[in-house]
Amino acid sequence: MVNLPSDTTRASRFIPAAFLCALSIALLAGCGGGSSEEDLSREGFIADADAICAQYQPTSATLEQQFNQAIGNGELEDAAQDFEDQAADFSAMLDELEGLTAPTADQTTVTQIIDLGRQRVDIAKEAADAIASGDKDAMISAGKKASILAGQYYQLTDGFGFETCGSSGASGTTGTTGPAGSTGTTGATS
Repeated sequence: MVNLPSDTTRASRFIPAAFLCALSIALLAGCGGGSSEEDLSREGFIADADAICAQYQPTSATLEQQFNQAIGNGELEDAAQDFEDQAADFSAMLDELEGLTAPTADQTTVTQIIDLGRQRVDIAKEAADAIASGDKDAMISAGKKASILAGQYYQLTDGFGFETCGSSGASGTTGTTGPAGSTGTTGATS
């Protein structure tokens, strides 16, 4: 593990802002794309879930902007706090999604989506700690884990038929579709 100098200005030179933004993009962003016409209860569930995800998008956008500014200014502790705040916001969104009643036939898939989302929150918290300490190796490790989880997450959400909660509904801070199915930070629509 390489510890970078504690001086955030010097540390930011060793951790390019583009790398940190890419890490944040891979960690947590948007919830699924496509549509499903299998049955009305699935359509209703998707509509309810997408409405929840839409409520979190503005806060996510603000937090991502703050994160990007802090990274750009070499303010790693502030960036880490913004990242943690995004993870907490995403976790609150997952709590609300978990409170919805999924169609019986889809409960296993919805549970998998929520579980993957919670794993993404855990990885985001690890990344926030790594950002705050300037630990480049830990950031890289968290980024790799996040990329794998994001790919799995988007495969499920897109396949299920989410719009706003998924990669097609993610934009700006919550993300847009990209490598491994995501870009954006911890974004509200994850």
